[in-house]
Amino acid sequence: MMKIRQSLVALTMFLASSQLFAHGMMEGTYPKDGAEMMEPADRIEMNFEKPMRLMKIELESSDGNTVNIDFDRSSDATTHFKTMLPQLSPDTYEVHWKAMGQDGHLMKGSFSFMQH
Repeated sequence: MMKIRQSLVALTMFLASSQLFAHGMMEGTYPKDGAEMMEPADRIEMNFEKPMRLMKIELESSDGNTVNIDFDRSSDATTHFKTMLPQLSPDTYEVHWKAMGQDGHLMKGSFSFMQH
C-alpha cells in the first residue's frame, strides 16, 4: 500500500511539474488570457520561448461546443503560431492546445477570453 501511495505522489508531482513547464514555455497569446475583447477577435496567436510543433488547437464556447477553426498541423517546429477565426458570437471562449517540444515532450495548456 505504501509503494502505491509513493507512486501516486511521484506521478502527481511529475504531472504538476510538466504543466508548470508547459506554462513556462508560453510567452504570450492573442487574445491574452482573460481578455475582454470589444473588437472581434479574428485570430489566435501563441508565442513560445522555444520552437514547438503545435499538434492540436481547439476553441470551445461556454456551452462546451467546439468552434470550427482552420488548423493544419505542421511538421515544422516554430516559436509563433497563428490561425484565423470565423466571426465569433458574444460569449466566453477557451482555447485548448497541445504541442511537442524538440525533445519529444508533449505539453498542453489553455487560455480563455470573452468576446463582447
